[in-house]
Amino acid sequence: MKFFNPTSELKELLLLEHIEKNPDTTQKEIAKIINGAISMVNVYIDNSEEKKYLKRDYKSSKTIYYNITQEGIKRKNYLAITYLQELLELYKIAEENVENFLLTIENKGYKKILLYGAGEVAETILGVINGRDSETLHVIAIVDDNRDKQNKKLLGYGIISGDEINKYEHDGIIITSYAFEDDIIKRLNKINYPSDRIERFFTTNK
Repeated sequence: MKFFNPTSELKELLLLEHIEKNPDTTQKEIAKIINGAISMVNVYIDNSEEKKYLKRDYKSSKTIYYNITQEGIKRKNYLAITYLQELLELYKIAEENVENFLLTIENKGYKKILLYGAGEVAETILGVINGRDSETLHVIAIVDDNRDKQNKKLLGYGIISGDEINKYEHDGIIITSYAFEDDIIKRLNKINYPSDRIERFFTTNK
């Protein structure tokens, strides 16, 4: 995760969820799942067992099963719904930023657009557009220079190469790549694409 350092609550959620599905798991596997040190796994397990969220079942001197209890399932569900609620609050902030950007694009007269960059940003923008009541803005296709992505689809929208841009009737291009924004501008300039029809999601047009 880029924005979230796993808190103790998230690690607890991941631990309980993993144990529910894999009672024969190992401490090494748990450490990987919760993104924590193996030395800390015992602490989390001890705390969970003390709170009656799970129970150790010693199959042998070397084999231990971790069985989640009804209290553990209840705790896991609570943590999961709380985590989801926080994610939804953050999503609302991101969605509002995307919506404001789309309104700016519409106010400039854009109706048919191409997105340049078939990544998570384009996917988020498409999700917001698809969830809108109005259908004033239409994505015609998504441009990407990665050949592995070309001729495939993202949320139902075709992914094309830069050489195919002029084959599609559109009003402008929205650059949806953060890392390659400047490179994309250079590529568009190279094919003499009109600069006044290029919009950047991450950088205010000058």
